Amino acid sequence: MLRDVRFLNMGWCLIDRSQLVTGHPVGDVVRIPIWAYLLRGDDALLLVDSGMPAGCIGNERYFGEMEPGDLIMPQMQAEDMVDRVLARQGVRLEDIDEVIFTHAHFDHAGGSGLFHGTRILAHPDELEALRAEPELPEWIDLGLRYETVQDGLEPIPGVKLIHTPGHTPGHMSLLLRPKGVRPILLTVDAVYTRHNWEADILGAMTDADLGQASVARLRAIAAAEDAAVFFGHDPDQAKEPFWQAFTR
Repeated sequence: MLRDVRFLNMGWCLIDRSQLVTGHPVGDVVRIPIWAYLLRGDDALLLVDSGMPAGCIGNERYFGEMEPGDLIMPQMQAEDMVDRVLARQGVRLEDIDEVIFTHAHFDHAGGSGLFHGTRILAHPDELEALRAEPELPEWIDLGLRYETVQDGLEPIPGVKLIHTPGHTPGHMSLLLRPKGVRPILLTVDAVYTRHNWEADILGAMTDADLGQASVARLRAIAAAEDAAVFFGHDPDQAKEPFWQAFTR
């Protein structure tokens, strides 16, 4: 049973809003939060995503000079590294039983390399896409202990993995059913913000058709479960009263 859910802030990133909202004019820069999620079951401790890589610490120019519409500027301090964030929760890296790898982008998989020997659950389509890359980014180590998972897998009771391709081929969202709490749907980067959800506008996608189908599926799940929906990078959502009990 899922006993506890913690939303862990792993730093921030400046990004051009046109990457969050398809069709938005270039030049509007927004500061977005980076999240990971700590899930405590009866007999297991799971981490969903691992934040940004160490190379982003104090380095807003991690991606070098970028065109305005492509702007990505990490705002990360040493205290935002996954080991330090977990330590503030009283958790050591070796306490984590499984890491859920929602997708391979720097702000979600950046700390994965610290989990040698830990099972890392990833969708096979994401790993296949990575293996096809001629040059992998420095935060991806395919020598880790990856275990492939399929849509609908429940690694522990109360945690369900949902394959939501579009943003990346093997992107995964999650449905959480914590004990005594309304179900929670983590869209991750299938839906960046509440604005995307309410206006039915996609954010950055490698395949817009798949992305739109994934959003439609998430809407159906949210309605069927009467779930509270938490978006991947909404600048304001964590300030809402319902989420205060979960954010750390």
